[in-house]
Amino acid sequence: MKSILITAVALALAGCTVVPAGSVQQACRVIEIAAAEADMAPGWYVRAGEVLERCGVPDARERAEQSACAAQSRNGYDCEARP
Repeated sequence: MKSILITAVALALAGCTVVPAGSVQQACRVIEIAAAEADMAPGWYVRAGEVLERCGVPDARERAEQSACAAQSRNGYDCEARP
């Protein structure tokens, strides 16, 4: 479900499809909430940050990289860029 939503938003923002502006804003908000509250794999955080950056969310990529690093730590791996 997450991958479908992220892909749909990415395509909409890339201009590959025409979607009402309200729908794009709602999708961006859903991704923002999921990135903040869900426990995801590190790669999901990074991709969500990229999409949110295109949505205009300030510091989205940096926060996503910090969340990815924290997820790696939870999984027992080291992360070069510690939050």
